[in-house]
Amino acid sequence: MSEIKCLVCGGEHFRKGNYTIDVNVDIYSTAYNDVRTIANSFEYPVDIDVDVNTELDHQTDARADINLMLVPEEKKSFIDRHSDVYKYACEDCGYIMTFTKVKNVKSKKEVNEQKQRENNYDWTDFGN
Repeated sequence: MSEIKCLVCGGEHFRKGNYTIDVNVDIYSTAYNDVRTIANSFEYPVDIDVDVNTELDHQTDARADINLMLVPEEKKSFIDRHSDVYKYACEDCGYIMTFTKVKNVKSKKEVNEQKQRENNYDWTDFGN
């Protein structure tokens, strides 16, 4: 017996799973050098003035993927199976539920639009 129950149906059987995170970060660095030289040679010693200005530019590109990997039910299998994760947020309380299978859900807006479409049908000659 599990110590937790499903919040939706009260079921007590669960499979263990874990999330795998794949993160790629690319850093592109560029250095720009600006060198200015001024020389005065009217007399001995020669006066040389050198100004070096270096500017660094960094650009980063980051990508991340999160996957739910289910632990195999067969003891001899070492290959994890990839499973997509589907999340649904309650419009009344904001509770977010996560499932590995697509659920048929409708928002309040979709329900109102469906009611309007149903009310627009002419049912007067139905069944005659």
